[in-house]
This record gives sequence, structure tokens and C-alpha cells, in this order.
Amino acid sequence: MSSDAVRLAGLKVENETDLVFVPVSMHKPDIPEAIQKKWQRIVDLVAKIMDVPTGLITRLTTENLEIFVASSTKGNPYKPNDRDVLGIGMFCETVAGRRTEMLVQNSEESEFWRNNPHAGLGMRSYMGVPIQWSDGELFGTFCMLDDKVNRVTELYRSLVIEFREIIESDLEYIMLNEELRKKLTASELSLREVHHRIKNHFNLLIGYIGLRQRGSKKIDTDTLLADLQHRIRAISLLHDKLYRNTNGAEPLLNDYVGDLVRVILEDFLDRGVNLNIEIDPVPVPLDISLPIGLIVCELVSNSLKYAFEHTDNPSIRISLHANSDTTMIMEYSDNGPGYPEGFNPDEADSLGINLVRMLTVQLHGTMRLTNEPGACYRAEITVKKPHRSM
Repeated sequence: MSSDAVRLAGLKVENETDLVFVPVSMHKPDIPEAIQKKWQRIVDLVAKIMDVPTGLITRLTTENLEIFVASSTKGNPYKPNDRDVLGIGMFCETVAGRRTEMLVQNSEESEFWRNNPHAGLGMRSYMGVPIQWSDGELFGTFCMLDDKVNRVTELYRSLVIEFREIIESDLEYIMLNEELRKKLTASELSLREVHHRIKNHFNLLIGYIGLRQRGSKKIDTDTLLADLQHRIRAISLLHDKLYRNTNGAEPLLNDYVGDLVRVILEDFLDRGVNLNIEIDPVPVPLDISLPIGLIVCELVSNSLKYAFEHTDNPSIRISLHANSDTTMIMEYSDNGPGYPEGFNPDEADSLGINLVRMLTVQLHGTMRLTNEPGACYRAEITVKKPHRSM
């Protein structure tokens, strides 16, 4: 909560020489119309049961005490939106300042209450309780006033307290609903960002397929479709993990990459592959985890297509570890024959290699492809954007 979200209201309280200051929130949610109508029924009902002319729900601000709901009972001199400036010694100020219930059976018996600001309205007795938000901040008061001496019974006192609890339950519901709305909004914004990135990556894949089609005289349609399927899975798996993560946190990198590799291997059920994954279990932003997933997808697919035809006990190793607060070292290797002699990744006419290079650049990294002895990819990638002063 920002420093200016809560301010102090100065209240004149019975038996206190100086004003009593209480915090008043400036950024609480609005009260829905349906709940306002419910509160109207409550004050009308309690006022009628107690046979008093006035039932009120008041709201405290930094400067005023406002009538939020006023009973429609005969003889009630108050109406909604009436307000009085604080610091003048109203009944409700003492209730709010002490944060406890108060009963004044006959204002004439007390010099302080005999001269209260509302004496001119004929109010001689008062029964009131504080109303609080679920975080403990004051909303205002729930009170009953009578123009005659009223020896409030224990039954009526209990009635007021019970209905106060209903009102506070409504406030708790409003707060919870607001929190859920904010979380939903954050999730919606996150999902919109995901959809935006998914669209960009799909456009990227389609663009590369188009380049490949134009640059090759003959294309293996089945291979092309399989490659595209794996890339789509890399995108959709991350999207699914984000969607299912109800607390709004980013998916853990080790879970995402591990699940992605296992999904790809399932497409090659006739080929057993030993898998060694060593990845830090850290949440990584979507604009980092998605390119990493696509790189892994390309490298794994490449190994399965070209590395293991004559390899006993084929194996894949993937490693991703923090190198600093802002970088990670990503390594991938298989135990196949490695890249062809004289292989130059900068001149490779390969959709997969070109995509890996481009994604590495997107991660602010540089890649190195070597034979150790199998094909090995290594890159230092940026995982945290530098702070920008606003």
C-alpha cells in the first residue's frame, strides 16, 4: 500500500482532552448497490424492532462523518449523504475513537452528551458499534438513536451486534472480491502477453517455413510437419503451465524443459534415449523460458533425427545453471557422431540451426557449436533484464 493510501482522522472523544487520531484508508473498494440495499433493509428492520426513529450506518473519512445509510422510519431527521465535520463531539466519534460499542441511555445525564452537536435534533439516547474492514481499518459505525430515554435491553444490544457482524462480513466479501478481481486482471494481462508472444512465435515459424519452401527444390513434408508440431508443443506447453498456475507465478524452468523433452521423446517410442537434465528450479519470465524451450526443442529434434542411427545407448544431456544474477549457462549435448567435418553454423542451410541462432540472439547470448565428441551447444544467456530508472 502506498504511503498516501492511509490518512488520519481526528476525532473528539468523550473524556479525552485531545483529539484521537485513527487511520482511514483512502483506497477501499466501493460498496456494491446490492449490498447497499441489503444494509438499508437491516437499518430499517432494527429500527422498527427497537421502535426508534433513527437507524444509521455512517462512513468515516479524513474530514467528515457521512450518513451512508439512513433508516426510512418515521421521524428520522437524517438522510443519506448528510455529513458533519469531525472534531465536534458526535456520538459516533467516541465509538470510532474507542473502537468499541457505546450506550447513552439519556444524554441529559451527561454534560458532555447534553451539549452534543445533534442535541438540537432531539436525539436523547444512542446505541452504536464500530464497523471495521477485514484489515482492521474503520469503515464507520452502526447505530440507533431515539428522541426519548431508551433503556436498551440486552436483547436489543445483542441484535445490534449481530447485525454489525453481518455488515462486517459484507465488507470482508467486498475486500476478497476486489482481491480476486485484481488477481484475475493480472492473470488476464499475463495471458494477453502470452497470446501476443505466441502469435509472434507462430508468425516466426510460419515465416521460416516459407523461406525453407522457397529455398529448397524438394521438401520432406512429413519431416516439416513433425518439426512444426514440436515447436507448437513447446509454445502450448508453456501456455498450459501458465494457465494452470493459479497463484500467478511463472512456471519453474526445470519443470517446463523436462516436460517438453519428455513430450518430444514420446514421438520416438521406438528409440530409447537416456536423458540427463540438470536445470535450476527457478521461475523464469515468459520472454526467457519460451525461447529456451524452442531452442531445446530444435536441439532434441536434431539429435533424434541425425545423431543416433548408429549410436549404442543414445543419450542427451541438458544443463542450465545460474552463472550470475543476470545470466545462465545453457549446455546441450548428445553422444552421437557430432557435426560433420568442416561444419559452419553461420553458413548452415538448416531451418533448425538458423532458428536456434536467432533465439539465442533474442536471449542476448552467443552460441557455440562443437563436437565433444557428440554435438554440443553452449551459450551464456541473459535471464534478468537490467533495471531501468523511471
